[in-house]
Amino acid sequence: MARNLLGVLPKSVSGLTAATEESRPATVQPLPAPAATPATTVQMLVAIAVANPVVERRRKLARKAERGIDMLDRLHKELIAGAPNPARLRDIVEWTQTIAPPEDPALAQLMGEIELRVRVELAKLDIEV
Repeated sequence: MARNLLGVLPKSVSGLTAATEESRPATVQPLPAPAATPATTVQMLVAIAVANPVVERRRKLARKAERGIDMLDRLHKELIAGAPNPARLRDIVEWTQTIAPPEDPALAQLMGEIELRVRVELAKLDIEV
């Protein structure tokens, strides 16, 4: 690195550096270059998501579907225990209103089935969406 910097210096200063290099003891060795650090898993996932928006869209859709199934499961448990939580019912209605049909036919069918089941459960409680 010092030699690279010396090459940039003007000629009048480089003569001084040649003298200092000769006076340097022979046992001093340059430090090895640090090894390149591998990308972390999070960095790799972010890079993949940025590079492939289809995968990220499918992942978000899967999270929405899982949320709908989880809400159905909680509603079922509340119905068995007695009466459903009104806040849960509002969340379920809101979920059904935010679902947009995906472009992928297989995912669209799956989301349609989940949404239908949610609407049936809400209809049993006389809640229209």
